Amino acid sequence: MNSLLFALVLGAFELQSESPWLSGGIAAALFPQTHLAVSVNPASAGLLSGASVSVSASRPFGFRELDRTAAAGGCSTGRYAFAGLFSYSGRNGYGEVTTTAAVAKPLIAGIVAGISVSGHRLQIDGFGSSSAVSADAGVIARPFRGLFLAGAVRGLYSSSLTDTGMGAVPRTVSGAAGVSPITGVTLSAGASVHQYTGCEYSAVTSVEPYPGVSLFFSLVTHPVRMSMGFSVAVSSVSMQYGYATHPDLPAGHLISATCGSAAFDPQPIVLRETQQQEQGPVFPININTATEQQLVAVPGIGPSRASTIRHYIDNYGPLQSIDQMLDIPGIGATTLENLRSYLTVQ
Repeated sequence: MNSLLFALVLGAFELQSESPWLSGGIAAALFPQTHLAVSVNPASAGLLSGASVSVSASRPFGFRELDRTAAAGGCSTGRYAFAGLFSYSGRNGYGEVTTTAAVAKPLIAGIVAGISVSGHRLQIDGFGSSSAVSADAGVIARPFRGLFLAGAVRGLYSSSLTDTGMGAVPRTVSGAAGVSPITGVTLSAGASVHQYTGCEYSAVTSVEPYPGVSLFFSLVTHPVRMSMGFSVAVSSVSMQYGYATHPDLPAGHLISATCGSAAFDPQPIVLRETQQQEQGPVFPININTATEQQLVAVPGIGPSRASTIRHYIDNYGPLQSIDQMLDIPGIGATTLENLRSYLTVQ
């Protein structure tokens, strides 16, 4: 059994596309659409404000007898973001199961860090089963409006499925950079260094021609694989479909559905000329009318907390007093005192 498991370890828990959007790997996770993105970078949970649940199904390249399904959900409290993921691949006597719990937290303005812990179980009829544990870590930063950077380490820790000592999840170090040049358009590129298979490069672009409709395209190499697809959202429900090609194997198909309010809408980049013309906010600012960008300028309010504040006011109405901020998730008495001199409810 050990010799068979040893041969499977290299591929058993490799990064698979948990949703159509993630066909571009680390470059796609830079602009997450759902909590399924924590399978690539746990910090992505910290960019998704609100709560949602997603399910996906796919058939990886060439594996006509191996189906893959996944489900993920998460929510943001303002101070922390939590996500959980379950995925299963298998058919005809072979199966692998992964369960993941992730947490992300804004560190300072513009930086979100996340960690995740996963349990893995591999089952092969006639050979038995084996289990392992792994941990991943990641970070996403926004140095200035419109520019995003990310780094992640998959298999930061990994126990072994066999007595060889080889980790069940080969270590993979990834980095990505992306930009939103204009509203509704994102461009990103990434690179990953795999413990055993070397370097892989990816590029992803997405366009939103109409509200609620997104088109995306990704290119991954080596070997060269392309994927394309679309996402359609109506109210709190969205559907995605992706088609992925491979030079040597049959194409892969991916579908997913999401229900909930969790979303990430990156702001477009501000050109240097515009930045020089813009004046910083004059404190105190009216919290009821302030944009997320204005709220982020307040010391102690990062992108995630700004999104939570804006979401609360949009759903529950204007605040009547600054003290009412205690009703907003993630705002405690100490935080309120630090923010009081910067905000008003005029």
